[in-house]
Parts: sequence; C-alpha cells; structure tokens
Amino acid sequence: MKRYIHTADAVFALILFCAFAVSMLMVLMTGAQAYRGVRDRVENHYSGDTAISYIAMKLRHYDASDCSVTVGTLGDGDALFMTELIEETEFVTAIYFHDGYIKELFAENGYDFAPEDGFKIVAAQEMNIASPYEGVFEIKCVGTGGDTTQTAVALRSGSGVSA
Repeated sequence: MKRYIHTADAVFALILFCAFAVSMLMVLMTGAQAYRGVRDRVENHYSGDTAISYIAMKLRHYDASDCSVTVGTLGDGDALFMTELIEETEFVTAIYFHDGYIKELFAENGYDFAPEDGFKIVAAQEMNIASPYEGVFEIKCVGTGGDTTQTAVALRSGSGVSA
C-alpha cells in the first residue's frame, strides 16, 4: 500500500510541474507577441518621426536674427535652405529629399552642388516642405514603413525669415 501512495505523489507532482510549464510557456508566447507588435510599430514610425524631429530641430537652431530660412527646390523635390553668417562668409545648409533619403548639405552660399552630394540623414519614401505663412513651415514625411508624420514649426525671431 505504501508503494501506491508514493506513485500517486510522484504523478501529482509531475502533473503540477507540467501545468506550471505550460502556463509559463503561454505567458512567454503572449509577451513575445506583444513585443513583436510594439517593435513593428516603432519600426514603421522611426524614419518619419526621426526626420520630422531632425528638421524641426534644425529650424529652431536657425531661428536667430543673423540667419534666414527659405523653402525652394533641389533636384526633384522640396528643400529647406537655412543661411547663416560665419566670420563674414555666408553659408547655407540645405535639407532635401533625394534617392530614398532625406539628406543635408552644408556649403558656402553660391556653391553649385548636386543632390547626390548631400549626407544621408534617414531613409524615407517622401518629404514635402511648405511655408504657407511667413515664418511658418509645414513638414510632411512618409517614412519607410509608409506612415505619414507631419508637423508645423513657427519661427519666433521674425527677422531673416522668408518664404
């Protein structure tokens, strides 16, 4: 009779262990699925959000009385031209979309450069920049995941701003 009791205890412990293992596996699978969903959303928004944040930060940097900001075209699309005076020489920073990337180029004003010359900032599908009012810039970017991100930046300095 004693032997039967020990076998029942062992079977009960084994069943309890299996139930714990199955529940732990289910929790891990649920967590992995949630992580995958968050990761996919972050990847879809990364390039558009990064581009918008970068351009807005650059606009705020050039929001000074000795700088000017204009919207124009470079290559096939819209471009943002930010001009500043450094040691009595005028330099321009251009941010534009070319060949699947948002690019930036810093050069002396008047330097003739090609769209290929710029430094790649972030991959994207499309970028549009407009200035509906003086000192207000609307930026729209379609990231690599296809999500559209947009913002508007209003410059506060009031001088050196042109559309």
